[in-house]
Amino acid sequence: MTALHEPPSGSDRLTVLHLTGARADDGGILSVLRAVQEATRDRVSHRVWVNEGFQQTRTPALDLLKDRFALDESPGHARLLFRAFRAWPGLKRLLVEHPSWVVHAHTRGSFLLAAWLSRQRPVLFTQHAYARRTGMYRRVAQWPGMRTVLLTPSMARHYGIAETPGRVEIVSECAMDRWFQSALPAARPPRAGRKLRVVGLGNLVRWKRWDLLLDALERLPESVRDGVECEVWGPTPPDVDARLFESELRARVAQGRLERWVRFPGATSNAMEALAAADLFLLPSTQEPCSVALIEALASGVPALASRSGGNPDILRDGATGVLFEPDSSADLAQQLSRIVSGGVAFESPAAIRASVAHRSASVVGAKYQDWYQRLAASRRSALSAAAAG
Repeated sequence: MTALHEPPSGSDRLTVLHLTGARADDGGILSVLRAVQEATRDRVSHRVWVNEGFQQTRTPALDLLKDRFALDESPGHARLLFRAFRAWPGLKRLLVEHPSWVVHAHTRGSFLLAAWLSRQRPVLFTQHAYARRTGMYRRVAQWPGMRTVLLTPSMARHYGIAETPGRVEIVSECAMDRWFQSALPAARPPRAGRKLRVVGLGNLVRWKRWDLLLDALERLPESVRDGVECEVWGPTPPDVDARLFESELRARVAQGRLERWVRFPGATSNAMEALAAADLFLLPSTQEPCSVALIEALASGVPALASRSGGNPDILRDGATGVLFEPDSSADLAQQLSRIVSGGVAFESPAAIRASVAHRSASVVGAKYQDWYQRLAASRRSALSAAAAG
């Protein structure tokens, strides 16, 4: 007899419940879920567990299931534990009311729920961040019911978790296939009289380190600075510190009279158009796990300038598809910008830059996740059959 919290057997279509606890539709993990949803829509139905205050603002639409106690992130571990306890009964009811063969967790706020649930059924957890408590994640990855995905080899080294097929595997974040199907730009080497167009994409939050760009511009001689024009596209989240950070950035631009070289025009609904006009993509944040925006830029044939940290060295080929600078160093960022403006770096062709991230397309990554889902569903079905026979 089929358990109440399992879909009917015999269907080729899998239903996956993604635990995110997201409170805002601000890209990141949700961008990856949208890409995977598009790539696997013929065989997999995806549902996404979010906070009750979540408002969907991006496309394509996600099938949402809301809970008042769902939480994605918090700086305090006590709050994460408290909210997990409060969310646990609702999650169990949800699995009865909305049966799913596979549960896939993605955030620190859902990690404890995934760990508890893995005592009853196999659960997949994708680690999307560089957490400090590496020992906890390493121990839980060894639990019989837990399956773990890490984004890059750098992340595997950070956690000290060895890749083990069927239990721990490395699966990249991904960009939607349309990024790999757009027209490639012509190669545009720097030349006299034409400025280097530098584009950044990302929320105006402190950890993204957009202030490093301002520091670097101030360090450049004006003759070099005049060869650069920068645009940073991205919204300001509603939290107090993000708004304060935006104010600080704009005040620095005004005080340093940097308006000729850098702009913060706000959110964009067309990132592809913003990148189409770029000569160089900028990613200054430190310990970026596996940047979707970086993958999108490279898929557009645009070379990148990124911090030598997190997953960036696994994605970017230094001196070929982009340039890496020392983390948190505005001096090195300025030096690398100067090299690029002067023509001191010979990037590969746009086609070769795109090819370097072809394995990070939604089709490729979606197929890897679909394989995971099929294995987990088969394991679950075997366990239920064995229980019924016993």
